[in-house]
Amino acid sequence: MKRTLLAAALLAASFPSQSDSVELLHWWTSNGEREALAELESALDQQGITLRSSPVHGGGGDTAMTVLQARAIAGNPPEMALIEGPGIQSWATLGFVSDLHSVATAQNWSQRLPDIATSINTYKNHFVAAPVNIHRVNWLWVNKAIFEKHSLAPPTNWDEFFTVAESLKTQGIPALSIGNEPWQLAILFEVLALGLYGSDYYRQLLIEFDDDLVTNQKTVELFKTFRRLKPYMTDPSVPVSWDKATLNMAEGKAAMQLQGDWVKGELSYMNLTPNQDYDCLPAPGTANTFIYNVDSFVLFRLRTEASENMANQLANTLVSSDFQSRFNQKKGSIPILKDVDMTPFDLCAKASKQAFVDAKANNTLLPSMSDSMAVAPQLQEAMLELINHYFNDEAFTEEEAISQLMKIAASVHFNG
Repeated sequence: MKRTLLAAALLAASFPSQSDSVELLHWWTSNGEREALAELESALDQQGITLRSSPVHGGGGDTAMTVLQARAIAGNPPEMALIEGPGIQSWATLGFVSDLHSVATAQNWSQRLPDIATSINTYKNHFVAAPVNIHRVNWLWVNKAIFEKHSLAPPTNWDEFFTVAESLKTQGIPALSIGNEPWQLAILFEVLALGLYGSDYYRQLLIEFDDDLVTNQKTVELFKTFRRLKPYMTDPSVPVSWDKATLNMAEGKAAMQLQGDWVKGELSYMNLTPNQDYDCLPAPGTANTFIYNVDSFVLFRLRTEASENMANQLANTLVSSDFQSRFNQKKGSIPILKDVDMTPFDLCAKASKQAFVDAKANNTLLPSMSDSMAVAPQLQEAMLELINHYFNDEAFTEEEAISQLMKIAASVHFNG
């Protein structure tokens, strides 16, 4: 993002705003995501506010962010946008997101939200975004019927995974349902890194880009193991949306899916029940860890006092126990507010909540590199390009991948 160009364009813009209508730009286009958005629409409708949904297809959100930047440069941003991680601070530095300090103070956000929410959603000690949930990224989703039919136990580590995958392959069943999209492959890569070598390795490689670890033999083996997964997948040459991959797993076209708990939103939409139709288990080797993603809404600062009042009203709704309970039961995630009653949630959500608490206590709570939580957008893009290139180009060697990773690490240290 070119700060000076974008800031100048925004300064020159005149933002129209209607007090009873709010546009939301987002990338939630699956069935479960639309059901969750319907809860927001309903909550706002009760306040006399019409939500105008502007979805941008692309499950990782990259396309939506490109659209948002283009609209901002043109002087026509939406009133509200879904933004994640360090990208929030990037927008805040421009001075055109609403300062939510007054509503955050009145509603005691600092005490009611976990530390990760405060660090992600504040700029200069003021909240500038409203967080609504926590997703756990390192989930394994298992089709129970397939495992029961073939008398298999879900894998708890990667050695077991390959044993199970080979057994399924002899029956003509892909072990893993996935779509060949860069962000989906990156999730698989980071979950594999964590499952093979643990949380310290994950931090040092994918957040800190430690030079010694980048060139370590473990990292060479990580790349090799990543490519070793290809024969056990649904057709890895075909780009498939994550929700289509979920449908393939649910229908028995594959046995498992490694993906965040937005998957559960789709499974719930299909009226499938955990521990009956499917199992939700930690990804192999990651039982005592939690890779997180947080969905937040940024409210663009418009010119009128009425629009500022609207921003506070929207933030108050988003960061409320009642809304977050209803929203997250549809989304598959868990509320980010600490004080939401988990009684009405299913067993997967309750397991996620406990895993979050345990990981926080054990220092194994980890931001997702693939899902915009751990690093700046430009660095994330470079990592996704590297992972995608290595996975899809058999001629691209581990040595070349490590060399490219070293260049990324050098840029991190130079800019840091």
